Amino acid sequence: MFVIGDCATCHVSPGAENVLLLANGRAVTPNQDDQLLLGGGRVLETEFGAFHMPNISPHPEDGIGAWSLAEFTRAMREGVGPDGLLPDGRNLYPAFPYTSYQRMTANDVRDMFAYIQTLEPVASDIPDHDLKFPYNIRRGVGVWRLAFLDGQPIEYSPSTEAAAALSVEPDVLERGHYLVEGPGHCAECHSPRTFMGTIPQDMRYAGGANPEGTGYFPNITPDETGIGFWSANSIANYLRTGISPINKVAGGDMADVVHNTAQISDADRFAMGAYMKTVPAIDKPAPGMPEPNLTPEIVMLPPSATQVPELPTSGAGEIEAAETVYVAHTKTFFIDKAAVGTADGDGKLLGATELAVVDREDGRLKVRLDGWQMPEAERVFYAEQGHRILQAILGDASIEQVSRQESMVDPDTQQEWARSSLEVWIDDKDMSTELSALWDYSADLYNASCGTCHALPVKDHYLANQWIGNLNSMRRFTSLGDDQYRLLLAYLQNHSKDVTSRDPGAVE
Repeated sequence: MFVIGDCATCHVSPGAENVLLLANGRAVTPNQDDQLLLGGGRVLETEFGAFHMPNISPHPEDGIGAWSLAEFTRAMREGVGPDGLLPDGRNLYPAFPYTSYQRMTANDVRDMFAYIQTLEPVASDIPDHDLKFPYNIRRGVGVWRLAFLDGQPIEYSPSTEAAAALSVEPDVLERGHYLVEGPGHCAECHSPRTFMGTIPQDMRYAGGANPEGTGYFPNITPDETGIGFWSANSIANYLRTGISPINKVAGGDMADVVHNTAQISDADRFAMGAYMKTVPAIDKPAPGMPEPNLTPEIVMLPPSATQVPELPTSGAGEIEAAETVYVAHTKTFFIDKAAVGTADGDGKLLGATELAVVDREDGRLKVRLDGWQMPEAERVFYAEQGHRILQAILGDASIEQVSRQESMVDPDTQQEWARSSLEVWIDDKDMSTELSALWDYSADLYNASCGTCHALPVKDHYLANQWIGNLNSMRRFTSLGDDQYRLLLAYLQNHSKDVTSRDPGAVE
């Protein structure tokens, strides 16, 4: 309950940033990295003013170490904390999502309290909230609570029709409903607010503005303008990996959430995904998002931005020490060392191509490409005899530099193939020293891009040459960039039915 309740996201002491946050460009204060030090201190800037997240560690003075279970339960259920001066307690601002936590069972609230009491006490001096008038008057929060808080569990009886449509048992939907509406408090971010700060029920989960003033929480209803095309499994996978069906990575506050939901059970993640497929679909595009096309006409939207995908590459030191490197981004090569970086080049090296490092000089590498060629296709290097796994495309000058052995006839295709090699110069950027890193990345691409619509075939379901047409026919339904597509195709071909992977440590 502590993890799915996302408690650490707000109440962790500054500096405890997780890997997902780092990957998405969040700033880090390197004073500590423990997600269980709940000394507070994060500042939530909103249109109402600044909320300073309090200390909820079991520190007896600065945290909640002196609270009783009854006081903790009242805070979770009623939004009232203990106050040394006022016998009726202190009204808590609904930036603390007790409007959702009120739906939690007494046992879960008790267990959460017991768990927090086992954590390390943290001493901290957190300032009061700095809010504008009249929001700085806590008594007004008491009136708000009386008007909009009922403290009752939500009655929910999942329909057998909804369960049957998802091929799940009703108790799966019931569990998902509890996690989403209660401890998960998903509606608190993914819904718009009225001027009173409440969620209009007819717009629940339809998306809303980030209270911090930057960004927008998306519509997560099963509408076309939301996540209607996501399956329950896709939602569950997103809660585990942070990667959407169209290969977008969770960022900002959602990266925090995924860091937590990745720790819950597969069954609970699936239950949440299944329940979200049953909430009312609401037509509400995000700002800048076009309305869905409901006509028979095919409309191709222009790209709103051109982004170079961030592929797994190795650092300069690793490349400097490596005897073998692998292409990540498509790389231009040169026959003349002096021409590196100054001309159009003599050909292209494609994703996942293995290169032996022969020489180094001033940020340039002389590398040897080993592969196979066909006499009638001298502009192309292939990774395997008999399989069209592209490694490189050659220009006129580079064709003349290829060293070829005697041709042989492939017994399966009855075509001539010759083992060949070529030495060229490249710059030392955008490469990996670990083929397994490229395969891991490509495996995630496969799951994210293809799993949206398909029950994924195992990668060795097809022959290497079959993957070319199969993947190309579906590319227009994805958002893959050229380099991502090349890596994905190389991954599938190198793990196909008739090819043995060149890397024994590759993803299985």
